[in-house]
Amino acid sequence: MSQKNTMSSDTTSIQHSARQVAIEVISNILLQQGSLSTQLARHQLDVASEHIPLLKELCFGVCRQYPKLNSIALHLLEHPFEEKDTDLYATLLLGLYQLTYMNTPDHAAVNESVEACRLLNKDWATKLMNAVLRRYQREADDIVELLEAMPSIEYNHPKWLVKRLNKHWPDQLEEIIEASNTHPPMCIRVNESRVSRETYKATLMEKGIKSTEGEFSNAALYLRNAVRVTELPNFEDGFVSVQDEAAQLSAYLLSPQAGDKILDACAAPGGKTGHLLEKADNVELTAVELEPWRMEKIESNLERLRYSAKLICADAAELDTWWDGEHFDKILLDVPCSATGVIRRNPDIKINRKPADIDEMVSIQREILDSVWTTLKPGGFMLYATCSLMPEENELQIQRFLENQKDAIDVPLNTLAADFALEWGIPVSHGRQLFPSLESHDGFYYCLLKKI
Repeated sequence: MSQKNTMSSDTTSIQHSARQVAIEVISNILLQQGSLSTQLARHQLDVASEHIPLLKELCFGVCRQYPKLNSIALHLLEHPFEEKDTDLYATLLLGLYQLTYMNTPDHAAVNESVEACRLLNKDWATKLMNAVLRRYQREADDIVELLEAMPSIEYNHPKWLVKRLNKHWPDQLEEIIEASNTHPPMCIRVNESRVSRETYKATLMEKGIKSTEGEFSNAALYLRNAVRVTELPNFEDGFVSVQDEAAQLSAYLLSPQAGDKILDACAAPGGKTGHLLEKADNVELTAVELEPWRMEKIESNLERLRYSAKLICADAAELDTWWDGEHFDKILLDVPCSATGVIRRNPDIKINRKPADIDEMVSIQREILDSVWTTLKPGGFMLYATCSLMPEENELQIQRFLENQKDAIDVPLNTLAADFALEWGIPVSHGRQLFPSLESHDGFYYCLLKKI
């Protein structure tokens, strides 16, 4: 049986409270009623603040291990639950997760799953839940051994996604899978306009927080152990932000200069927006974001960093709703994507992402790219970015764009920042592809375009 982690509840009542909310969150995800991040944001207020870590452990854990847990659950059940009983299936997945990966006593995990059926007013399922979980207790190793040849068990990823990754990146497949199955490290971005990375690293050490410097971003520090943001010195004063190192590369590649008029399209949650403003004084920055609730995150980030920008809630592709006709010197276009490079941060992708989603994303990206390009002035630069590993969203998307847009060329990524070394990822037909790393950055794609 898999190694259990150290997270456990202090009392049955604490776990029960977090457990019931976790059942609702996971049920909604299984029913495709929102992402893990939005579901947690909505429901974590339903538990006491001290129980939120347990709630997150249960929800992230089940999503991260879903391909394995789902295969085991379907093997154990004689008949799958009907859609109206998705909450019972979520309860079963939680029970299997506790038995396999948590330090919850086995009898407690089983009993709490049975009691959850009662709380869901489905007493008829108590005997079934008890029988299935107790069978797994007895036969866990044999069941896993029987199923281990299945891609969902071997790779802990959906079969279709493993097939796609193997087709595109056979040499990197094992690295991608291993990194995508782990907990991501906590990486922070030091605001270099206010403090040097070396000084902030020393300040962290004084607080007993050990860190190591990022390899590619001059502002990146990886924390040895994750901490609450409130424990980061001067966090509320804007000295530091939480941001993956791969995402930090965008500001270096676009290299803002004083007086630049910059567009950050599809800007939420505002990490890159803030970084662009940190890189140069007197930048005139416009941030466009479609979702109002995500726009609130940008506002909050900029307020903490003490920067200002023109914030517009609109669809970036619909220029007549937001663009005033004044062209931009530089554009950061971090388009919506399949997020296959950041699965470890969004493990519900393993549940809800489907092959058809890739085609839909490609279409959305194409529309945004074609529209936003017209807002760039001649001689200006656009940095196209995704957190995807799919070529059709990345280099092939750019190839199509260049074939149709005769005033566009792709240029070396260090064109704007000559001192920025391209030692990360691999070159592809257009731009560079960065793969998720086990101990450091996420997966990302970048391509720099120039209007001629």
